[in-house]
Amino acid sequence: MTTTTATPSRTATTTRAFPLKYFVLAFVFTWALWVPAALEARGLIPPLPVPAGFLGIFGPMVAAIVVTAQEDGRAGLRSLLGRIVRWRVAPIWYGVAILGPLVVTLAAITLHTVLGGQPPSLGLLIGTRPTLLIYVVYMMITVAFGEEVGWRGYALPALQVRHGALLASLILGVMWTLWHLPAFFNPDTLYSNLPFALFLAYIVPFAVLITWVFNSTGGSVLMAILVHAVMNASSELWKTIPEYSVRPSTAAEAVAVNVHTNLMTAIVLWVAAVVVVLVYGSRNLSRKPRQVLAGAGGEPQPRVQ
Repeated sequence: MTTTTATPSRTATTTRAFPLKYFVLAFVFTWALWVPAALEARGLIPPLPVPAGFLGIFGPMVAAIVVTAQEDGRAGLRSLLGRIVRWRVAPIWYGVAILGPLVVTLAAITLHTVLGGQPPSLGLLIGTRPTLLIYVVYMMITVAFGEEVGWRGYALPALQVRHGALLASLILGVMWTLWHLPAFFNPDTLYSNLPFALFLAYIVPFAVLITWVFNSTGGSVLMAILVHAVMNASSELWKTIPEYSVRPSTAAEAVAVNVHTNLMTAIVLWVAAVVVVLVYGSRNLSRKPRQVLAGAGGEPQPRVQ
């Protein structure tokens, strides 16, 4: 078959089959902050002078900027910025990015109810809207921005140079999960009462779905940020179930709630990811070619095989 794309630069050809340098830098930056944060939370070291847990979120973004600047200079940085602010996409993808995560979470709540769980309260559903909106905005400018500029702005198109969209998503999903590892040892985070394997089972299909949106919108990191932010914020919908609307009374109860809600959501995410793969195919996960870092300045190029 014929590949219609710009000829990859030497850098792209030699390093982007697996962007090791990028992942090493992202992990080092974040873990250098999150490991001390976990030690601080456990009382093993004195209080830190900086909010290490918060600052560590920006490791993927910092790595993307540093590696892009080194490999492609100002042209690459302009390209990266262009992907972050790429808002001119088909309106339907705004609907997918905003409503899709909400539908996933509501489907997970429905599955919970079908399996015998308590249904949500209509009053609580209506009342949670302002909180949900505030949480979405917060997630967009912190967690989603700090991560997606790196994961989808650099790592995904780098992986898609040599790999199909599905395989690239699976690799990125595993790396994305591993990046969170120090948080599982921090008792101040929700990760501390969540099995690592369950989190992996949640993140991998979610990565596939974000790739679907990213490739379908011509490489818009903004859409990836929106999907990520709304998905995180949609966890607030679980609080519309009366028994989950109050803080768990014991540590064991907190673990049970966290495991159950994430398990229900992971099941729905896997169903959605399988549907996307079956409908759009594993090569591009999109009607459009997958986005790869292949041109001068690291500009994502459509790749058709």
